[in-house]
Amino acid sequence: MLRSLLGILLVFVCGLLAVGVTFSASSQDRAEFAFINPVEPRSLDPTRINGEPEGRVLDALFEGLTYLDAKSLRPAPGMAESWEISADGRRYVFRIRKSARWSDGHPVTAHDFCFAWRRLLDPSLGAEYAGVLFPVRDAEAYNTYASRADSLEQPIAKALSALGRAHPERIPSAAFRAFASEQHLEAAVKGTPNAELLSLLKEADAGLPSSRLPLLSRALESEAQRLRSEGALAERRFGRETGVVAADDHTLIVELNAPTPYFLELTAFYPTYPVPRWVIERPGLGETWFLPENIVSNGPFRLASWRVGDRIRMVKSETYWGKDRVRLKSVDALPIENGTTALNMYLTGQADWMPTNSFPADLIDELKKRPDFNKGPALAVYYYRVNTTRKPFNDPRVRKALSMAIDREVITRDVLAIGQEPTFRLVPPGIAGYEPPVPELRYDLAQARALLADAGFPGGKGFPKFGILFNTMEAHKKIAEVIADQWKRGLGIEANGYNQEWQAYQATTQLLDYDLSRAAWIGDYEDPNTFLELYVTNGGNNQTGWGSRVYDQLIAAAGDIERFLKSPGALLPELREREKIQALIDAALAEQEPAAHLVLANRLRMALFREAEALLINDAVPIIPIYFYVNNGLVKPRVHGFYKELRDPDGKKRPNLRDRHPLREVWVEDGEAHGP
Repeated sequence: MLRSLLGILLVFVCGLLAVGVTFSASSQDRAEFAFINPVEPRSLDPTRINGEPEGRVLDALFEGLTYLDAKSLRPAPGMAESWEISADGRRYVFRIRKSARWSDGHPVTAHDFCFAWRRLLDPSLGAEYAGVLFPVRDAEAYNTYASRADSLEQPIAKALSALGRAHPERIPSAAFRAFASEQHLEAAVKGTPNAELLSLLKEADAGLPSSRLPLLSRALESEAQRLRSEGALAERRFGRETGVVAADDHTLIVELNAPTPYFLELTAFYPTYPVPRWVIERPGLGETWFLPENIVSNGPFRLASWRVGDRIRMVKSETYWGKDRVRLKSVDALPIENGTTALNMYLTGQADWMPTNSFPADLIDELKKRPDFNKGPALAVYYYRVNTTRKPFNDPRVRKALSMAIDREVITRDVLAIGQEPTFRLVPPGIAGYEPPVPELRYDLAQARALLADAGFPGGKGFPKFGILFNTMEAHKKIAEVIADQWKRGLGIEANGYNQEWQAYQATTQLLDYDLSRAAWIGDYEDPNTFLELYVTNGGNNQTGWGSRVYDQLIAAAGDIERFLKSPGALLPELREREKIQALIDAALAEQEPAAHLVLANRLRMALFREAEALLINDAVPIIPIYFYVNNGLVKPRVHGFYKELRDPDGKKRPNLRDRHPLREVWVEDGEAHGP
């Protein structure tokens, strides 16, 4: 088996050499443990990234209040040696280890977390993951209220004035709804306590006499003033008086808006890691503070070198509080985009681990037979984003047609061939307590053609040529080619795939400078929120331009279920399963025993997530789900600390859905060869 694979690779390399392509080799000896990290990280600043390749490196270099235990992937004491949680679940008191040190010897203190969390939320930084802190008091106000006020005072006010001029007598319902959708009005006024504004918006939704437009304008202006005032207050207080507060160097107090079941997983997630203020604010460093000559970190490893296109070398940190538990002395992350090159490095002993989908798809039948090949279920989904701000993709009929014209079975069976599950859903299976909605879309060419014709493009006539953006990787290219061919044959429309390297691809999607773009999401924690929270209006990782008032309200209600229980009325009429949800509300309100009440409240929370996913995948379709991943990869027998099956403290077993393998608990057997 090894001989046949090496033969294939040798032919491939010889072919490249024949056309003038050469490979550069590193003069640096390999580390004790080396792994394929399919792209070059765009940054090693925990606040400025949102990708899995960067996350693998950051989890080695930094540590949060908690970390994920390798055997269970449950939160364990990290920088915080212990914590207490209030009875209502809204207040956490973390005790920072007195032995916690940065790599330059500075003590890690509670103040470092206050600085890092304020920095993550600073609107000027534009961090995509700022939203992970929104469960914390004043966090959302600090991060979003000023920009929402700007929207109300500028583009929304201007567009509303133009709407009034276009309809001097009465603003039709359809015209107002189009204005509200284009301007993301509902997101701008989300959570307003202004009863007059809410009444006017409800009236306008049914058609508004133009004579009442000045009242609406004044109400929006008043809301902008409220947002600006409360945002400024939150900016002054957050990290100092509210939200996250350092009572002293070793005591960190966190105040939540509502009980958040996954909060201790968030504190083990890289956006919440502390960062060294004295380095970041050093004059002249700017965006170079995380380079090897400057960086100071607090994790089990420190950054020794970063050779772009070759490797990131990390070595064991002698200042880490748990250094005696860290068995690896050095680690290499190899940024290899080409699957064949990556496999060659693995087979010749230059790498010990190839993560999911980092190898050539056309060799999967051979690779599956190897004893060092691993496979299991994954908490991950592959999908296409649709830029809903561009015509004709702003029409949900077009988006539905595109989705219904994809034969996903062909992709999973013939292109990937490793057991991926075709899907029209976003949230993968495996999350305890979550019952997903039944997709209403399906592979149906006749219906797809009818939808496209109804949108004004019978037989694809008049439909513009468009692009499918993907980051450089062989499998993404093949999938784009198959889908483009299906659309051409099935709908009569023409799409062309094009690739960009990782950093450019991320920048392009953030700027909405694309038609469709390949995307994937791996759950950051085992809760539907990690997938569904992505698509709140103007969310940092939304990157589709889509937004919905009802969707935003559903995610907000699930995030503060006790508040929703007190006042569910405004949202109930919008729901598909009103009777079921009303029954859950009644049961939760009637239950006085705290533990039983919590169980019912969580069922209600999951039902609201189900409603949100149904709206996303069945009605709006700003994304086109394609398949659920399976975790797969190659890992050398000499590597230990990789757990395909996890075990909770109570002994219950479950699969490693996130394919996480914290390097702090990985080791290799001494004396075992590095070779194949």
